[in-house]
Amino acid sequence: MKRVISVISALLLGFGSVAALPYQQDGVSWALAQSRQQQVSQIVYNLQLAVPDRLDQPVEGSVTICFCLNKKYDVVLDFQGELTGLAPMVNGHSVRLLVEDEHIVIPKKYMRKGENIVRLSFKSTDQALNRHDDYLYTLFVPDHARSCFPCFDQPDLKAIFHLTLSLPDGWTSISSDETKPLPTYLFSFTAGRFERVETLRDGRQLTVLHRETDPAKVAQLHIVFDQMALSLRWLEQYTGIDYPFSRYGAVVLPGYQFGGMEHPGAIQLNANTIFLPSTPTPDEEMNRLNLIAHETSHMWFGDLVTMRWFNDVWTKEVFANLMADKIAREQFPDIDHDLSFLKAHYPAALSTDRTDGTHPIQQPLDNLNQAGLLYGNIIYHKAPIMMSKLEECMGEARFQRGLQKYLRKYSYDNATWDDLIAILDAEAPEAGIADFDREWVKQAGLRDIDARQDSNADGRGFGRYKNIVVESLDITKNTCRYGRMMMLYENWMMGVQNTKECLSVLLDALEKEQNALVASTCCSYIFTMLDRQQERSEVEERLYGLAQSHGLVPVRQQLMRYLSTSATTPRLLHLFYDIWKEQSLQLFSEIDYMRMSYHLAISMPEQWQTIVSKQRSRLTNPDRQREYDYVSRACNPSLEAQDSLFASLRQKQNRSVEPWTCSLVALLNAPERAGKSLRFITPGLELLPELQRTGGIFFPRNWLSALLGGHHSLEARRLVDDYLLKHQDLMAPLRLKVLEQAYYIVH
Repeated sequence: MKRVISVISALLLGFGSVAALPYQQDGVSWALAQSRQQQVSQIVYNLQLAVPDRLDQPVEGSVTICFCLNKKYDVVLDFQGELTGLAPMVNGHSVRLLVEDEHIVIPKKYMRKGENIVRLSFKSTDQALNRHDDYLYTLFVPDHARSCFPCFDQPDLKAIFHLTLSLPDGWTSISSDETKPLPTYLFSFTAGRFERVETLRDGRQLTVLHRETDPAKVAQLHIVFDQMALSLRWLEQYTGIDYPFSRYGAVVLPGYQFGGMEHPGAIQLNANTIFLPSTPTPDEEMNRLNLIAHETSHMWFGDLVTMRWFNDVWTKEVFANLMADKIAREQFPDIDHDLSFLKAHYPAALSTDRTDGTHPIQQPLDNLNQAGLLYGNIIYHKAPIMMSKLEECMGEARFQRGLQKYLRKYSYDNATWDDLIAILDAEAPEAGIADFDREWVKQAGLRDIDARQDSNADGRGFGRYKNIVVESLDITKNTCRYGRMMMLYENWMMGVQNTKECLSVLLDALEKEQNALVASTCCSYIFTMLDRQQERSEVEERLYGLAQSHGLVPVRQQLMRYLSTSATTPRLLHLFYDIWKEQSLQLFSEIDYMRMSYHLAISMPEQWQTIVSKQRSRLTNPDRQREYDYVSRACNPSLEAQDSLFASLRQKQNRSVEPWTCSLVALLNAPERAGKSLRFITPGLELLPELQRTGGIFFPRNWLSALLGGHHSLEARRLVDDYLLKHQDLMAPLRLKVLEQAYYIVH
């Protein structure tokens, strides 16, 4: 039964008719957000939470919300949990309130113009708490704060947060800045059994919490602190604004579903990106710096100035990536950074933009419960390409000056992309920024580029290059060689270039390549083509030979990593089994051996239990043990066991660590099992709306990649097409995710 509200009340709220009330639906609608933004200000949350030491007990708490109204209104709070305990108190009065349609409506008769105080007791849901036996971390982006406590869960209602935690014995915690206004999606806390490391850099205290037990990896924290300090120094100088928050802290998390998340004072970082193997590749070292610089850049771009609505979420991501690329130039001065930019963004952007799943950089959004579907390669990778071209069009000095004005004008406030465009247009009125915006931001897809008319033809034009014949990659300039390689691959994707001929060109080029960044992408292109080949033994043997003889260590390492998780020829399988058994490859980390064991167990089903048991006995870190225990179940060759395992994923509690879940699904759908694992495609697609509703922002896309990535048959594509035909009502952004991944089944 929905709550009945009078027509008069609805009209006062500006919602038109009773039937159109936007809080009589799940999520936070644009209409509700607009209305509240006009009504509510000066918000303070005093939040108390009690975390039990048992996972089967809920997190409970209370919150006192202080806020001002410009007029008496019905006040709508967002909440997905359960109200408990004492009756709610509103401005000193005990009232009866209910949670309905994920909202709490406080009638205007209890409200007053000016300051109001609401106190509520509640039980949280576990949706965004990421609870484990001995730690938890919150992840509220884009609209999941309401799953933990009652709040105004929209980005343009910033607030001050004061948090008190009651924790099990032996737990420590870190939380977001309590002195500056934040939107709910940037508020966070992490608590559990962590080691705390603190240091001083440039007179500023930096704090990191972690769970790593390998002393060699923990020793890498001095590099992490140096890169944090470098990022802070660079950004303060570039923006002309001191670090905007009271403290800088981070927590390094195992099994983390993102690369990182920019909570001020409590940044979250993925352990696999931060703690590198003893012999990291240049890509891995660059990725670590980029992650740290990216999240630090968000302190200005996203946290100090926040988008007004999540349709502009890409604005914070484009600047975080762009600033990280600039910071990398200082950290790694010897690297060809024009090449690095090409490598970091062009292949990823093209991988979505070439498909039927592409979309404009700026996308519409009616409800925040669909905001997670806006994330992807277009906003993370095409947008930085766009922004670099805009900077080139304006000139670096005027571009920087415009950004400084933008940050100063909207500090601790919200702004739209159009607000920024207006500032940049005023800085460079002759640059044609409005036309640029329409072409790059408001439109989707790739333009066709005739290679015969492009004298540069190095790939920087960003488009679908046509009329190009690549017979060799013997080009001196790195960026031109890389660009030609991209064009070859794109033409192969379009079916213009023959697979055998492309592989021949790439293999010849890889043998001679002496630039690690070019070689890395060359390897990736070869692997993608090889995954679609029925007869691959000759190429595998050639790649193994290169893995022994190539002059670049990172190339040897990358080739061995790929072959150790994909080789199909009996000779190589037995060779890698011996390597795994003796752990004789010094270039390999513990994670490499874990991944190798999965492939060996699937490829040698008669020995799967022996392999899994042996690998499990080698692990000492409790978090990696838990990961292996979860993922390795997919190695079981029993079809009945596989079916039971896949069926268990229908329950949210069985997919709570999303990266582990995707690893498990990818193994169930491994190429070696592609014929029999077709049975998982339809039920896996049927789960998508549930995964979008209950999972993290990257989970639907990562699930689709795991589900479909091992399939390259017409039958698999037919199953996907049948699903889309049957589900015409599938929300448009989710349909685009399916179309993007489906493209690669038969391309």
